[in-house]
Amino acid sequence: MASVGDAKKREEIREIVKKVNAAWQRGRPEELSAYFHEDMVMAPPGLSGRAKGREACVASYREFIQMAKVKEYKETEPEIDIWGNTAAATYGWEMVYELKGETYHESGWDVFVFAHDGAKWQAVWRTIATAPHQQ
Repeated sequence: MASVGDAKKREEIREIVKKVNAAWQRGRPEELSAYFHEDMVMAPPGLSGRAKGREACVASYREFIQMAKVKEYKETEPEIDIWGNTAAATYGWEMVYELKGETYHESGWDVFVFAHDGAKWQAVWRTIATAPHQQ
């Protein structure tokens, strides 16, 4: 049975996920620094390569929003699992965006791992899994 403390932790993490997604959608990637651990790692779809460190992770968001124009974005409510000072938030998303004159419709899942340092939760790891393209 989940404790009241777990419910509070889930809500804190849910709010961070909302703030992260709101920041990049508003074109303000600099706001992400507040939610990313200094040693955060992002693994792209397929898990090949890594962005390592807060600045590299923020830069990956910055590059995407500079290159692509997001026309639609929606996400599901995150599922949050907690183990002591570690938590994972997973949620589905759909996005339509334009890149170099082409329109793309993608969907998939985001996975964030968070660590609590005694004062706050911060994202320490993230990956995206994209769904197979429908024809």
